[in-house]
Amino acid sequence: MADGDDGMKAGSCANRGESPPLDDKSRSLVLVNYFRSIPMKELSCEDNSGNLINILHTCDGAAASRWANFVAVDYYKVCLSLANYISNIFKFS
Repeated sequence: MADGDDGMKAGSCANRGESPPLDDKSRSLVLVNYFRSIPMKELSCEDNSGNLINILHTCDGAAASRWANFVAVDYYKVCLSLANYISNIFKFS
C-alpha cells in the first residue's frame, strides 16, 4: 500500500508501483501503511481510530478478502475506539 498522505485517502487502497497487486494470493503479507507525510502527533488518536478502521475494511476488499497482517502507523497509542474494535474482532480476553 502507498505511504504518507497517499495511503490515507478514504475509500482508496493504493498500491506502490513496485509491489505486486494487492489481490495476489501467492504473497502472504498484507501490509497497510497508514501515516501522514508530515507526522502530527496531536492528530494520531483521531487518525488511528475510525479512519484507520475504514481503510482496513477497504483494503480487505482490495486484497481479495485478506485482512492486513501488518499495519504501520505514526505515534501508536491505543485509542479506545480502536482497542474496542480490535478486541471484538479477535475476541481477546
